[in-house]
Amino acid sequence: MALPSKNADLYRRLRFYGFGFLLGCLVVSILFKGRSCQMPGSAKLEELSYQQLQLTVHGECRMKCRNISEAEIKDVLKTGKINYDKSNVRDKPCGTYAVEGKTADGQNVRIVIADCDTISKVVTAIDLSSEKVACDCND
Repeated sequence: MALPSKNADLYRRLRFYGFGFLLGCLVVSILFKGRSCQMPGSAKLEELSYQQLQLTVHGECRMKCRNISEAEIKDVLKTGKINYDKSNVRDKPCGTYAVEGKTADGQNVRIVIADCDTISKVVTAIDLSSEKVACDCND
């Protein structure tokens, strides 16, 4: 009985490996079909945008002072990004998130949102593109 050559043995092993690899890829693609990967910041933004939006007295005053509407706040929540350097997620009683983005009229804004269970409370609104405008809001 002749011994198989080393190349034939290697070829047979590569075929088994390739078959197993393709079978594994097929199983994984079937099991995970339709699932997507999401970054934590975008997941939190999605959560904040789906919650009921509520304006605090201070937040509403700042919005009026800077000509930011509630619709623009909702738009920034859908398209903006969370600035974790300006956020305080461990704030009591609700964590606060600084969401930055552009409004429809081109304002570069930062909206501070308090995440309270199922309610997103607008704490304040800041126009980042303009100089400090003094608002007569009781802090």
